[in-house]
Amino acid sequence: MSIQETVRSAVSVEERNKKTIRAVFDTFVNRGDFSIVEEIYSPDMIDHQPLPGAPEGLEGVKYTIAGLREGFPDLHVTIEDMSAHGDHVVIHNTWRGTHRGEFLGMPPTGRYIEFQGVVVWRLLDDGLIAERWGIGVESNMLSVLGMRRLAPSSRGAARAAARRTVEPATVLLPLPEGGAARWKDVQAEFSGPRLREYEASRRRAGILQESFALRRLGDRDVLVHRLEARDPAGAAKRLAQSRDAFDVWLRAAAAVALGADPWESFAAEHAEHAGKTAEREHTWSSVTSELSSAA
Repeated sequence: MSIQETVRSAVSVEERNKKTIRAVFDTFVNRGDFSIVEEIYSPDMIDHQPLPGAPEGLEGVKYTIAGLREGFPDLHVTIEDMSAHGDHVVIHNTWRGTHRGEFLGMPPTGRYIEFQGVVVWRLLDDGLIAERWGIGVESNMLSVLGMRRLAPSSRGAARAAARRTVEPATVLLPLPEGGAARWKDVQAEFSGPRLREYEASRRRAGILQESFALRRLGDRDVLVHRLEARDPAGAAKRLAQSRDAFDVWLRAAAAVALGADPWESFAAEHAEHAGKTAEREHTWSSVTSELSSAA
């Protein structure tokens, strides 16, 4: 039975799409089985973050994965979290491998790398993958290889140690008409004059890091909402139920901008997993107590 025949037996379109994305990593990336490409990708597939020099379409998909596997023969990607939203699937994953081959012109260093990122996929009605957006994947890989100059951080070790004890989770929120502009106004408030209240709120909820990234996927705006906490669903639930004045204000303002309370949606989406930059992007970390925004 082909991959497409298998995924058609799923109980819903979203479950079918999640099954297809799992096959991308389990079969294609991790095992190097390129025969699956024609079965799960659209011929007009668009990868918005391919390796430099990749051609368009399916050949570009193969070029990118072949380049990664040549540079890192033991490459393995673990899906840490996955959620489906209509025709989109969003995952948070961890990439691991040893740099034993040439990669982007860089000779092998023998260095073991491990990094994380978020990837968003769009699938067609027939279940074929149409588009891919990487959020942080490529930049994180270059960072650990030393292929990009980074600002020094005296607290890098503390940040890394703290993150080993937490779990990441991500949700994709489709925005209503005008939602992106309204959200930017809300974000400007809690990342500016009300930053200290926001930081205190996240610490009370047990959140190590929270980020919001606006993205244009196809013909719609979406907000990629990511949490790092020992219990992401529990932390989101605490925020959704909090009676603290700031939390009540932020939930109400966000609901007006986004059409729903994002923390309530997050808690509901990830309840079963509990315990386990084009547009402006917001990231807050309780380890460094820094807020960074990039246009």
